[in-house]
Amino acid sequence: MPLLPAAAAAPSAVPVARRGAPVLAGPFLPAPEPSGPIASCEPPGAPVRNLESTGFYADPAFSRPDPLRMRADAEAGRPLVDWLSLVQRAVARHRAGEAGAAACALAALDQWAKGGALLGAFNLQGGYHRKWALAGAALSFLAIREAPGLDPVALGRTARWLGEVAEAVRPHYERTSTAIISDVRNNHAAWAGLAVAAAGIAGGNRAQLDWGVARLRAQLAQVDERGVLPQEAKRGAMALHYHLFALDAVAALERLAAANGIALTEGERAAYARLRDLCLAAGRDPARMEAIAGVPQSDPWLGERAPLATANGLEIASIATPDSGLEEALAPFRPYAARWLGGAITGWWKG
Repeated sequence: MPLLPAAAAAPSAVPVARRGAPVLAGPFLPAPEPSGPIASCEPPGAPVRNLESTGFYADPAFSRPDPLRMRADAEAGRPLVDWLSLVQRAVARHRAGEAGAAACALAALDQWAKGGALLGAFNLQGGYHRKWALAGAALSFLAIREAPGLDPVALGRTARWLGEVAEAVRPHYERTSTAIISDVRNNHAAWAGLAVAAAGIAGGNRAQLDWGVARLRAQLAQVDERGVLPQEAKRGAMALHYHLFALDAVAALERLAAANGIALTEGERAAYARLRDLCLAAGRDPARMEAIAGVPQSDPWLGERAPLATANGLEIASIATPDSGLEEALAPFRPYAARWLGGAITGWWKG
C-alpha cells in the first residue's frame, strides 16, 4: 500500500535539526508553489544499516576495472541506489510543482532516519557507497526542506540523522596516508567533503560545513599549473574519468561554500579555473588527458556516450562562472542530472 504524505496541517518549521541552530543556506533555487491534488508516495525499501562490498580494480593504479567485480559491487550498493532514486523522483515531482511530493521525499528520508540507516558496519568499499549516498540524500533534503507543510518533527529527525551519518563518514578521511594514490587526498576526499558539508547545512552544523570546505581547499591546493590533479593523473586509462568525477564534488562544494558566504582565495579561484578548463579541454578531446596520463583513455561507465555527457561538475561550474565556450560545449548534453549531486542539476543550482 502506498505511503501517505507527511501531515501538512502545520507550516514547515525552521529547516534545521534543532531550534536555535544557525540556518545555513542550501545551493538550490526555490521550487514553484505546489498545486493540484496530493498524490500518494512510493514506499521506500527497508533501511540499510550495514554494507560490505569489494573493490573492483585489478591493478595498483586503479585503472583496470574487473567486470565481474564491478557487477558484484553494483549489486551490493543497489539498495542505496534504489532508495536514493525513489527520493529524487519525489524531489523532481516537487520541482515540477506537484503538491505533496516534497512530503513524499521527506517520508522516504525520514524512514531511513528512524531506522538508523547507514550507521552500522561498513567496510572500505561499503564506506564509499555510504558517503556517496549521504551526499545525494543531504542535497535532496536541501532541495525540499523549505517546502510548505512539511512535518517539523520529521525534518528535525532527518537533519539530525544526516549529521550522525556525516560523523560516521569523517574519521576515515581524517587519517594520514603516504600511499601513492590515497583516498585521503583524491576524489574520495572531495566527495566526503561534499557529503559532510551538505549534511552540516541540513542540520545547521557549521563545523561540518567547514570540514567539507577544508577538503575543497585541499583539492584545489593540489591542482598544478596545467590544471591537473596529480592523484587522478596517476589513474592511467581512468585519469579523465576521475578528473571529471573529482570536479563534480569540487564544483558542488564551491557552491555550498559560496551560498554561505565562504569565498575562495585568489589562488584557489585560479586553481579551480585551471581544473575546469583542463576538464573541458580533455572532455572535448581525450587525447589531452592521454598526453598527461601516458595511456589512451577509457571509461566503462560511458558506453557509447561522449565524456562531456557526464560532466556534471562542468555544468555546476558553468552556473558559478558562466563562459560562452563552456555553454557551447555542454548544450548538446543537457539536462544534466546525477544521483549523488541531489538529482537534477541543470536549472537548479544557484548562480
